[in-house]
Formats: sequence, C-alpha cells, structure tokens
Amino acid sequence: MVTIMIKKAAVLSLGLVLVGCAVQKQQMPLDVYQKLAVREALADKCVSLGFMDFQTAASAKNFDARDLNSWAYDPVIYQTYFSKTSEAMQSTPVDKSICDRYSVSIAQRQQQEQTAYQQQQLAAQQQQAYSQTMQAIQNAAPKTTYCNKIGWQTVCNTY
Repeated sequence: MVTIMIKKAAVLSLGLVLVGCAVQKQQMPLDVYQKLAVREALADKCVSLGFMDFQTAASAKNFDARDLNSWAYDPVIYQTYFSKTSEAMQSTPVDKSICDRYSVSIAQRQQQEQTAYQQQQLAAQQQQAYSQTMQAIQNAAPKTTYCNKIGWQTVCNTY
C-alpha cells in the first residue's frame, strides 16, 4: 500500500515537473494590443470603402489572429481596443494610398511566408536525400562475417 502511494507520488511529481517546463507565452504589451486593433480596424475600413479586396482583408485578419495568438492576452482588453479603434476609424478619413500600402505589406508577408515554407520543404527533402544516401553507403559497404562454433551451435556475426 505504501509502495503504491510512493509510486503515485513519484508519477505526480514527474508530471508537475514536465508541466512546469512547458514554454509559456509572454504577456502581450498594451502597445501590441493597440497595433493589432488598428490593423484589424484598418482592414475593415479599407474593405468597406472598396479600397481592399476581401481576400487581402481575410489574409490580414488571419495574420492578425496568428499574431494575437502568439501572446498571452486578455480577449476583453483586445475587444475594448478594437471597439475604440473601430469607432475612431469611422470619423477618420482613410484614402486609397493608405489601403494600398497596407495591401502591399500583406502581399509581402504572404510571399515571405511562402518562401519560408518552400525553404523548409527543400531542407526536409535534402535531409531525406542525405539519409537515403547514407543508408545506401552503409548497405553497400563490404561486410565481414565471423562464425564461431560452440559445441553443436554455430554463431555468426556480420560487421
């Protein structure tokens, strides 16, 4: 009974240690709340004015959501910033050049992410080719077999 309790305590302790080692997200600074709220509100405003297409705006919102989720943040605080920014944006004139620059920055980020993805795929392919080459070299290497007879039994090892 005592041994079972000790084992359970050891397992729980190990579990707590492993959970404690998990990487925690950093707390989002207030300026990042504001920056993300402005970007999201700007995408909405540019679409409503017809200065940005829906696909570009959707990409912008996906990037913003990914950026938002890379932090530990309070959704209520973010929603407050977004609401205030959206209200302020209603009375702020936004011209086409601002939306065009924002669209270009979104396209650049898409290209950067596509390039990074392609580089990861290429690196994985190169690693696989390297592994296959090393395996082929190892398989093609000359092998030596030693056999020893012990009584009625013969034991062979190949190196």
